Amino acid sequence: MSTTANAAGEPRPDFLARFLSAVPLLVLYFALAALYAWQASRRVVPTTFTDELELTQLARAIAHTGEPARRGIPYPGLASLVAYVLAPVWWLGSVSASYAAAKLMLVLAMTATIFPAYGLARMVVPKWYALVAAGAAVAVPALAYAPILVEEPLAYPLATLALWLIARTLERPTRGRLVAAGAVSVVAMLTRTQLAILFMVLALGLLWIAWQSALVRRWRSGWSRWDWIGGVTLAVGIALAFSATLGHLSTAWRETTFIWKERIVEHATWSLGALAIGMGVLPVIAGVSGLARPKGEETDPRTRAFVATSVAALAVFVAYAGVKGAYISTVFATQVVERNLIYLCPVLFAATALAFARGIGRGWAIAGAGIFTLIVVAATPLHLDNYPYYEARGLSIAALANRKFGWPESTIEGALIAACVVAFLVVVALKIMGRHSRGFTVVGASAAVVVVAWSLTGQVYAAAGERHFSQFLVTNFPKPYDWIQQATGGESVVVIGQQIPTSPNSLWLTEFFNPSIEKIWSLDGSAVNVGGPILTPDLDAVDGTLTPPPDTKYALAVNDVRLQAPIVARREDAILYRIDGKPLKLQDALVGRQTDGWMVGSSDDPVARAAYTRYDVSNDEPGLAVVQLSRVGWCPRPGLRQTGKATVRIGPVGIGPDNQPRIERVTETRRFDVQDCKADGVTLTPPDVPWRMEIRVAPTFRPKDIDPSKSEARELGAVIVQAGFQPLFGG
Repeated sequence: MSTTANAAGEPRPDFLARFLSAVPLLVLYFALAALYAWQASRRVVPTTFTDELELTQLARAIAHTGEPARRGIPYPGLASLVAYVLAPVWWLGSVSASYAAAKLMLVLAMTATIFPAYGLARMVVPKWYALVAAGAAVAVPALAYAPILVEEPLAYPLATLALWLIARTLERPTRGRLVAAGAVSVVAMLTRTQLAILFMVLALGLLWIAWQSALVRRWRSGWSRWDWIGGVTLAVGIALAFSATLGHLSTAWRETTFIWKERIVEHATWSLGALAIGMGVLPVIAGVSGLARPKGEETDPRTRAFVATSVAALAVFVAYAGVKGAYISTVFATQVVERNLIYLCPVLFAATALAFARGIGRGWAIAGAGIFTLIVVAATPLHLDNYPYYEARGLSIAALANRKFGWPESTIEGALIAACVVAFLVVVALKIMGRHSRGFTVVGASAAVVVVAWSLTGQVYAAAGERHFSQFLVTNFPKPYDWIQQATGGESVVVIGQQIPTSPNSLWLTEFFNPSIEKIWSLDGSAVNVGGPILTPDLDAVDGTLTPPPDTKYALAVNDVRLQAPIVARREDAILYRIDGKPLKLQDALVGRQTDGWMVGSSDDPVARAAYTRYDVSNDEPGLAVVQLSRVGWCPRPGLRQTGKATVRIGPVGIGPDNQPRIERVTETRRFDVQDCKADGVTLTPPDVPWRMEIRVAPTFRPKDIDPSKSEARELGAVIVQAGFQPLFGG
């Protein structure tokens, strides 16, 4: 092999030799990147709303103005670095081309985790062990995030790079290494704010290395018992002060650590359990126990730095996942937030490689890691009814067993416990056999193959779920996807609708593929700040005029809203009007009917309400106001059937103190029953001026309370079959 000499006169491989040594890593990178790029090409549209939509809005604004914004409103705060990275793709001609380029960029970026993961593992193991560990780190279910327009595809490689640089800093602290680790940690934090905890990893690692240094050892060798008590007391005080400071800076930290402490352990357990399931269980047992190096092993700065980094990362990231999951459970929903732990995969695989290459950890560590892994896996809810489960890709392997093999949840739980036992026995066997035996090589290699195959299978099935979901979303989606862009020539559009958040995917897709949509307004205040700022305009006059004007060339009316303006194009319930910068003027609007037709109440107010307002009556023939409600689609067995009471009022339109429409005076009221399995309705006489009809159904019902086999948890009133104006002749 050709070599050159460095400044110290030591031989080093020349460029060709270095390149040839990197070929296996490059081959693995491009092979996996090709697989994930193919998966990305089959994910035809975004699915993770509103995250992908918001990031797209920010990137488009940066591309065209240099500043991040959502629907024309400047973004309050720092936008994720991902938005800046993706901004150039929106200079391409079509949205489809830009979307394809964005997916490919993110796939290449997330797969590039293999390089810092290799560097991290190479600190403690030989080349081929490091190659397997690095490849495994990018063959995990988390790689299903790669083609999704979110922060993880860029955050994953940056976090791994930061952890590698932190480990190098702890190996030999120098100003240059410390600056490099800090700089990459800042970049990672700007990509995903969670990664600010990398600074805690660095700080804890430095404290650990300092504590174990010869200078500090000599200093504390003379401590008395009271010195130790004082030191522990001081450490506890510093920890409490640090927690209090975080409480002032972070609402999530304050509320969970002071109010919901019991939930932190539960959510940390679930997150780690999902991660273990996705990784094939064994890397958690072997990796965690492998950090407790065998007695008699000669210590070296690299191993010590790697262990310190790994232990600090495990502690900090697991604690963060517990706090984050507990907080989300109080403000949104109870989730398994494994997504916050994916950054530990390269660490655990490198630690597993360390155990395989240089000896399994100590017996007490193996026993502790095995019991701990069994507990977290057994405690983790599998969410089999949520596929693909975005927050915890590691659970995709359980979904595979359920959906492809028909295994019930109890069987899957038993199989996972069995996997924990087998993995534990494998690690024990490797400990007993010794790393120089032939049996160790055979068992270790076989276990590595099984783990990587398990993990990659989970990734493929998670990606397949995203693909199926994306294809489902466009089953009835109007084509071409950019029909508004084509009809308007790229001129500005405002969307005006109601009940926007109840089933918004088609609307979000429309906005994604039609950048000319600059604003989204709702008549009912139902979607404030969903995916970006949303305005609820005021009623300026009873003829339907709204204020303020949107200052756009066109308006797209959706979800039972119609305007007094020339129609340019129509796709199903969406109608494109030309307004030429004038104020919006409603023709009529039905609010309170969700996209599946139901009127819905809430748990706090179990009354379902809807209203139909007719602003333009200038061309109306003689006719009636008609309301028809139905519960035909809800027909439980006779003993469980209920009856809702419907009240319908009608009268001229007025403007309430909230600047929204109301009935000025009631001219007629009708009541009727809405029974399960049946439909009924009434007619009323409308005034000869703009009028409003308000519908009320009580009590509501929750199907899941009546029939446990149902998952529907909304407070349902009735389906609105018809609510509006019906001419007496010919209409």
